[in-house]
Amino acid sequence: MPQLNALALRLIVGAALLLALVIGSYYYGRHVLAGEVAADKLAEALAYAGEIVKAQDTADKLAEENTQLRTAQAPKDRIIAQEITRYVQVTPPAQRCTLPGTWRLRHDAAATGQPAPTEAGPVVDGSADPVADAAALETVGDNYAACRESIAKLEGWQRRQRAIEAKP
Repeated sequence: MPQLNALALRLIVGAALLLALVIGSYYYGRHVLAGEVAADKLAEALAYAGEIVKAQDTADKLAEENTQLRTAQAPKDRIIAQEITRYVQVTPPAQRCTLPGTWRLRHDAAATGQPAPTEAGPVVDGSADPVADAAALETVGDNYAACRESIAKLEGWQRRQRAIEAKP
């Protein structure tokens, strides 16, 4: 009997060790799998962060280009404004003219694409004060400057769209 008890005890201890080994292996496997999943998620996050950095670099470069283009245009706009001022200074009064007041309203409407406000009434001759030729030139210069600014913005958005579409 004592040999039977020793054998039973060895079998129980062996089974317990085997069970412990199986349970330990299971939890170790889960731990390794969780680590692999975490490593995959980290790699994915780092790749995504890299894409964000690239996109930000592209956006910064485009913003710098837009700023350079607008800065390059500013002296040209000043030259136009100076020419308007020079026109006033050098053109003799006999060669100057006065335009109907509706001229400025119509030019502004054409430049903005917005008709004159309805509260201003119909745009008919005599509905606004006459416009001196120098003031008319200022209106044209201001409207063209606003147009060039809009063009620059549009070109900037187009460059941005092309950069987005060029991504692999």
